[in-house]
Amino acid sequence: MPLKWTTAGVAALALTMLANSAEAQNTRRAVKRTYAAAPVVNWNGFYGGVNLGYGAAGLSDNLPLAGTTLMTGIVGGAQVGFNYRWNSAVLGIEADIQASDMNNTYGVNLPVVGNVSIGHRIPYFGTVRGRLGYAFTCGCVMAYATAGIAYGAYEPHASAFGLTVSQTYTNTAFAAGAGVEWMVAQRWSTKLEAIYFDTGNIGTGVTLPFVGTINARVRSTVTRLGVNYHF
Repeated sequence: MPLKWTTAGVAALALTMLANSAEAQNTRRAVKRTYAAAPVVNWNGFYGGVNLGYGAAGLSDNLPLAGTTLMTGIVGGAQVGFNYRWNSAVLGIEADIQASDMNNTYGVNLPVVGNVSIGHRIPYFGTVRGRLGYAFTCGCVMAYATAGIAYGAYEPHASAFGLTVSQTYTNTAFAAGAGVEWMVAQRWSTKLEAIYFDTGNIGTGVTLPFVGTINARVRSTVTRLGVNYHF
């Protein structure tokens, strides 16, 4: 084969390789330019969700046979709210309703009456609160403080001679707490929070047969995990 044909073939092959290499580099640059930007975390708007936690409520009264009682149990419920973000601040309002298993029952021996079983329970409660949060640099994590009012029911009961009597009292209370919420997906967040509420004195007294009048005050702390969907 003549040398000139060999030289021409080598040159053509080299040009083809250079062209393919340049095309591959352009393709890589084009792929890099098509990467989508990470979605912006948006706390604004309405949300709703569910929660589950544990509560402890201390009851103090004026009866020497009861003194201070601690009610404990599982709580769970649902919440709705609205957020408005301004720079790093997140302002909001939230309302929730909770079913509660917080209760305690104990027995005492009274003269003449004999053994009496006395119990206390909080069957449900809820809160309406404002929230003030701070969104960290990443935007996906928010720490917040919260305060407002709580409402709910308190049910004392007593049993003696095979007879059980109970009453239900409702009262509003001051509520305050703090929490951390994390946006785990574009519309989903999870949170951990603790809420404290204090009923003050409940009414003018709770009167039960065999027991007398209880001037009760309930102080409760609830810790719960929650999941929210942001609309």
